[in-house]
Amino acid sequence: MDINLSMNKNSLFFTITLFFIVLIITAHLIVYVGYNITKQQQIDLLVTKYMKTLHRVEKEIFKDIRPPLLNPLTKKDKREYIPPPPPFIFHNKIDYKKFNEELNKYDMSIALLDLEKLESNSVVLAKEADWTVFEYQGYNYFLKRTPFKNLLIKDNIKINKKTQYIILLTILFNIVFISFYIFIIKKLKPLKALKDNIKEFSKGNLNIDTSSSGRDEISDVSNEFNNAIIQIKELTQSRNLFLRNIMHELKTPITKGLLISNMIEDNNYKKSLDKLFFRLEYLINEFAKIEKLTSKNTSLNIKEYRLIDIVDESLDLLFLNISSIELKVNNSAKLKVDFELFSLVIKNLIDNALKYGNKKPIIEIYQNHMTISNYSEKLKKPFTEYTKPFNREYEGSQKGLGLGLYIVSNIINLHGFNLKYKYEENKNIFIINY
Repeated sequence: MDINLSMNKNSLFFTITLFFIVLIITAHLIVYVGYNITKQQQIDLLVTKYMKTLHRVEKEIFKDIRPPLLNPLTKKDKREYIPPPPPFIFHNKIDYKKFNEELNKYDMSIALLDLEKLESNSVVLAKEADWTVFEYQGYNYFLKRTPFKNLLIKDNIKINKKTQYIILLTILFNIVFISFYIFIIKKLKPLKALKDNIKEFSKGNLNIDTSSSGRDEISDVSNEFNNAIIQIKELTQSRNLFLRNIMHELKTPITKGLLISNMIEDNNYKKSLDKLFFRLEYLINEFAKIEKLTSKNTSLNIKEYRLIDIVDESLDLLFLNISSIELKVNNSAKLKVDFELFSLVIKNLIDNALKYGNKKPIIEIYQNHMTISNYSEKLKKPFTEYTKPFNREYEGSQKGLGLGLYIVSNIINLHGFNLKYKYEENKNIFIINY
């Protein structure tokens, strides 16, 4: 299963992955520390065993060498006193054969190995000033040092290493943790797919399917979201069909009305009819633009154009010449845009600047952005409020429907650009970053 998911530090998947990494590292540390503690305890037991065995053997060897004496401190009790035996390695009468036989009772023997060879080829398990424990060829060796002579004892009980069990336990931990991690990620993977689909949905893509065959809560959410998408898609299709039909039905009587109006002699009545029918035609055209932009079915005819040519087209749409604006070209920028739609953007912004400004609109063209500004009062609300449809505070009912900036914002977003606003030096400045 592919679990290579892109993650950020705030992601649920990142948190789970980090948790399991910490868990695995902690488990390894516990096993490692536990192994070392157990190993040290075993070494301590071995050293205690060897020291006690030597003491017993020494006591046994020397019990017949020196007769019992009275303890001078306990003469009244007449108790026998046997002083501690001298170290056997210094005693002239020591019988090494008997000493070895005594060691055999404890599964030990005197080792005949070369000490230098042992030290160079063995593993030192523990070491103090007067003794060392070696591991060599599957057996433990205990070296007892004195200032005059050393004694090397072999433990005849073969070492039963438990390292392989520790390794197996560690591997088992890893398999369990990784399996559990994969299981959780697999259960949560539909959540990432759902997030990606929601992103697509937020971009206006209704052709997505989030249905799931699972029975958990994530599957339930996915299925309910898919049902909502189906309903929204049906509503959108019904709305688009309604708008297209109503615009088609309205255009016919408007066209007829304009024809009839042209047949009437010039008078106030004719002017009123012309104004009414032109107003209705304007409304229909505005609604047509809105329907086209919001249907998400707009197909952009993207080509590269000089921005100055787009500005010229915008002025032509307004029936203006270049003298109507103040143009500052700081860079002959070229843009890959839909010429018709982007001309509409510039046209709407220039139109607003003319309607609500006190002086000529100022257009400045740069390499990465352009600005359209006009001298007027600062907008009273946050700029985002004016990019909503039917906002008449900036575009009054006598001058428009409040759809200009809404259309501008939608077209700019379709191109992947962004629209910003700022107020400086008594100017409303609209910035298009491309």
